[in-house]
Amino acid sequence: MKRQVNCSQTFFSVSLIAISINSTFLSSIVSENPYFKQNFSHISVSDDTQLLLAFSGFTDISGIRGSTQIQQLARLGVIETNSNTFRPSQSITRGQFVAWLIKAYNQLHRTPILLTSMAVSAFPDVSPSHPYFRYIQSAHEAGFLVGFEDGTFRPDIPLTREQMIALKSPLDSKGSSRRDADSLRQFVTKTMGFTDAEEMGDQYLQYIAFDLGNAAGGKNFQRVYGNTRIYAPKRPVTREEAAILVSEFRKGKNITEVLEGR
Repeated sequence: MKRQVNCSQTFFSVSLIAISINSTFLSSIVSENPYFKQNFSHISVSDDTQLLLAFSGFTDISGIRGSTQIQQLARLGVIETNSNTFRPSQSITRGQFVAWLIKAYNQLHRTPILLTSMAVSAFPDVSPSHPYFRYIQSAHEAGFLVGFEDGTFRPDIPLTREQMIALKSPLDSKGSSRRDADSLRQFVTKTMGFTDAEEMGDQYLQYIAFDLGNAAGGKNFQRVYGNTRIYAPKRPVTREEAAILVSEFRKGKNITEVLEGR
């Protein structure tokens, strides 16, 4: 039975299907999504609930490279679906990226990163009322977060490429390069062939070098940007690029298989 929602956001529909749905998945959709929270908060989500909330899709991702990953992450409840546009070329903020990263990791791994119940922030610029506070604080408590030298996290500024790798790489492997900054920069330049290693921040070089030169690092940069010799470390990451990155983890489950198993 399919019931069309009669409201201004007509691109949503609700399908009631007699199959068992993972309650954690549904809870994340209802609790994290303003649209569903407003219109379907009366629906009780439990292990016995036989309900599928079907998002009809974004209207601005046809033909782009990351369209499959974006749709898959939306179905997993990682990407917000409170609008029918995704805005793939728009830059993603540091806070939103961490939220996507943690949600995707938890969906694709048997042992999740526990979401904090603390109401005290580790960062002076991330208050408990910030929309991504819980994910930022949880990542910090799990030891995966890279902030700034002044102790801030700056959740609302655009994420850069070098920061993206520093945040993602530790979730793929516990390893990192321990060489000094000059040696790492020389490795990135001479061994890996990048022409702009001088622009890379010293605090990010260990993650960049490990990601580029060690299979255990995940090869994240190459997976997102392909074969290139220009790293552009300070360039903002787009929402499409972020979606491509968080859709796969070196030791995580395959996202397609996870969705097929629901």
